[in-house]
Amino acid sequence: MNSKQIVAAVSVVILVVILVYPAFAAGTISVALGSLKIENADHVYVIVTAVLVHEKGQSSTAGWKSIFNQTQLFDLVSLMNSTKPLVTSQSLPVASYDSVRLVVSNVTWVFNKNTTELTPASRNLDSSIGFTLATGTDVSITILLAGSQQTVGTSKFFAGNVTATVTQKS
Repeated sequence: MNSKQIVAAVSVVILVVILVYPAFAAGTISVALGSLKIENADHVYVIVTAVLVHEKGQSSTAGWKSIFNQTQLFDLVSLMNSTKPLVTSQSLPVASYDSVRLVVSNVTWVFNKNTTELTPASRNLDSSIGFTLATGTDVSITILLAGSQQTVGTSKFFAGNVTATVTQKS
């Protein structure tokens, strides 16, 4: 082989690595759900249907990657001062991320033996976070969900909010 052939072969290998590596490069992510203090409630049952993270630099409607897409019921009152794992060791593409989204539906508020069905004011509850997932990196996200009842006319709503913290291990 002459030097031109060697340079061409090395260039092809480098190009293949550049094109193929990102598709296989991944880190792992874990997510746990907890609750902040909720006033005037004996139980607040919330159905969580998804958890997504948003890739930095993408539009607000694109760039969302699902890391949890199961329907699970949680009692937020029982999650105060504790957390429940939602996702453990989910593989996710290497990238920088800037938000986490919790998707909720069907909220049931119980207080003094009265049960009230609430419509979520917003199904998508977002929290700004920043983390970079690299190959061989483990990231843990803890999402704390809180909320209150709100009445508008004759409709009752659940006004939820989330805060998220990230712990990165290499």
